[in-house]
Amino acid sequence: MSEKTVVQRYITALGEQDWAALEKLYAPDVTLYAPTAWGVTGVEFLLKFCQEIHHAHPGIRAVLHDEFSSADGTRAAFRFALHWHNTGTYFGHEPTGERGSSIEQHTVRIEGGRIVEQVAAVSTLSLHFLQKDAWGVPYVTDAVDPAPEIVAAPAAAEEGNRP
Repeated sequence: MSEKTVVQRYITALGEQDWAALEKLYAPDVTLYAPTAWGVTGVEFLLKFCQEIHHAHPGIRAVLHDEFSSADGTRAAFRFALHWHNTGTYFGHEPTGERGSSIEQHTVRIEGGRIVEQVAAVSTLSLHFLQKDAWGVPYVTDAVDPAPEIVAAPAAAEEGNRP
């Protein structure tokens, strides 16, 4: 079997809560652009962000469905699904008890085998979503990715059941 790509190693480390492997994948001064954290720099924040997602969603499962890389290996785009159940706090916000699946698209810039920039699911469709709210049109709340799984990390242990 061939060596895993940076993206495949990212999904595996994220899903398995392998913080040391995730830290090695990111440059120390990585910049994250996400709807909840725009232009935040530093691997410490990024690791805390990922840890909070796991704390809020014990047992979250990450599954890679699509990935594309530039010929020179300096850029990659990928689509993955998260299967989650919100039973823990997230940055101090109480759990909602909601569960579902979501699909995310990310792009990364890679230097020396490490992620130096990550853009996560940024969209300018906010007007569309405002109209859906006004019209009472429901949102997709449990999206199942139509593509086959490329890499699937096993579900993390529930809080309190970790070794």
